[in-house]
Amino acid sequence: MLLYSGGTRGGAIADSLAQLYSAVQRVVETYRAGENAGRLTVMIDDVSLLEVAANGSADDVLDFLHYCVTLTSEMNCLLVVLIHEDIYSSEDGVGLLAHLRYIADLVIKAAPLSTGLAADVHGQLSVVNKGMLIEQRPAKGQKVWNFHFKVKENGADFFYPGSRH
Repeated sequence: MLLYSGGTRGGAIADSLAQLYSAVQRVVETYRAGENAGRLTVMIDDVSLLEVAANGSADDVLDFLHYCVTLTSEMNCLLVVLIHEDIYSSEDGVGLLAHLRYIADLVIKAAPLSTGLAADVHGQLSVVNKGMLIEQRPAKGQKVWNFHFKVKENGADFFYPGSRH
């Protein structure tokens, strides 16, 4: 499987994303061919960086992600995408975010608090799971969990909204 290479859109951008995909594909295939029997997760931290690398072309990023979805489906892997929502505060990124919810098995969205700054809470996380990670239950639509977080010197604390005083 090869992404369009040097096509009419993007040229060098498409080549770069094709090379990135090829690297991901090699790692997944090598992992699967080895003695590793556990679940493999392909995680993309901050899709906005892919969009920056693609000079703002959401179409090129979506093409790349669709290839990743195909790969993870064929190899029985999970695709996890992390989104930093404060980067997508404009309407331009809304289309990409909508697609990501349908593409990835799990989407983790980090965002500032909707109420503004707080001393004991630094932001909020939304975790959208299409149900593929919960093997005990049938996959019936998406499951959403919301957490608040506080960044510490060597990590972060995560907790349910309203559970801290």
